[in-house]
Amino acid sequence: MLVTVLLLVILGIDWAIGYAIAGYVVRHGVLPNGYAFWQLVGPFLCLLVIQLYRRDVRPVPGGIKYAMLVGVIGVAIPGLIVYYVSSYVDSGVITTLANLDPIITYILALSFRVEKPNYRQLFFFLLGCTGIVILLMSIMSMNKLSNTKFNGWLIVSIIPSFCYALGTVFVSKYRPATGNVLNYSLWLLFFASIVITPLTLLSKEFYWLVLDFNSFLISLEIILSTLGYMLLFIIIQRSGPVFFL
Repeated sequence: MLVTVLLLVILGIDWAIGYAIAGYVVRHGVLPNGYAFWQLVGPFLCLLVIQLYRRDVRPVPGGIKYAMLVGVIGVAIPGLIVYYVSSYVDSGVITTLANLDPIITYILALSFRVEKPNYRQLFFFLLGCTGIVILLMSIMSMNKLSNTKFNGWLIVSIIPSFCYALGTVFVSKYRPATGNVLNYSLWLLFFASIVITPLTLLSKEFYWLVLDFNSFLISLEIILSTLGYMLLFIIIQRSGPVFFL
């Protein structure tokens, strides 16, 4: 349990840095599709090199459907929404709204029968709901919801929480009986990359990596994302989706 908690803390730091990087680069010349492309294709290429070296590229039985579900619903779609929203909503607000993930995950985990209900989980579920309400009231009291445009994007920024929660439950419920973390992550990112690549090219938002600060941050995020996707599978395999979120 201690090891799992430590991995969870590391992943939380990893994702928090990712939110900050997304908010910065999108406001400094990198268009959303261009950033999403590198955030998905970059880790895929890193894992592809690793798996080619390990000779473990072939998906396990049932792995294609699994990777497609998680890659598109749990990674590509919410990721794209977050990057678009980052242009209109403060990254701190987006991070705050990410606290909706555990609440939605708990509801979906019960619905898919991944977890059985118990009083202890219900208590923390209600406690989390209370915390979310307090956080949102704090944001409102600081007049951050004062204009209509922001309110619209704020509603859109809630969608990724549902997608992430659904992807997390899929990881737990539909994971194939065989395979390993690297193989799962590789094929998940493969399908996510299939979604983002044509969108990036058709929208002409591709961002070339050069010797500038944006490219440095994007390269850093590629490394962090590669680590993050592997940690995601490890933690959920060890303790399940509700513990994860």
